[in-house]
Amino acid sequence: MRELFQRIKLDVIIGAICCILFGIVLLIWPVEVTTVTCKVIGGAIAFLGLLKIIGYIMNAKEKNGVNLPLGMVLFFVGAWIFLKPGSVQSLLMIGIGVVLFVHGFEDLKYAVQTKRSGFENWWVIFLFAVLGMGLGAACIVDCFGVISVTTTFVGIVLIYDGITDLWIVAKVVNVTKEIKKELETFKDSDIEIVEAEIVTEEETD
Repeated sequence: MRELFQRIKLDVIIGAICCILFGIVLLIWPVEVTTVTCKVIGGAIAFLGLLKIIGYIMNAKEKNGVNLPLGMVLFFVGAWIFLKPGSVQSLLMIGIGVVLFVHGFEDLKYAVQTKRSGFENWWVIFLFAVLGMGLGAACIVDCFGVISVTTTFVGIVLIYDGITDLWIVAKVVNVTKEIKKELETFKDSDIEIVEAEIVTEEETD
């Protein structure tokens, strides 16, 4: 259980806060955020392709035949994404859906681990995990079809995912502390029993 506590302390909390903040941003600027994000991704891909092309031209002595065509492909694909971000916005939603599904799966593991540790309300974590996985799958399927509505929905889901992750972390931490406290109490009682037996034996002698 101590390993579980160490594993979820910081990374899950940071991830949850990021999900909440990004979800709020998506709610306020649903279309603008996806457009800017796609432009940034497209620009980064184009820049990487340009670097490979320049590297191929400058390294005249050690030319790699793959770098030039690969660089050209990356440059044109990145430029296309940058100029037409709407064509890949659905892919961005799918990526967010995958992240949400993975978070739900991780919460599912926490539910199983808290059940094994004796947490009575483990099923609440289980329900949150299943719901999170379902919402992530819905984002992947993109059943709404309209990018502005889908983005607003994803923003709400991200906020939900962040809040439930923080709640799950708090519950798991509490369970860890309770188990540690019980173990220390049990250990102290064993020591007291042993000391009482020693005193009894000395008095008998």
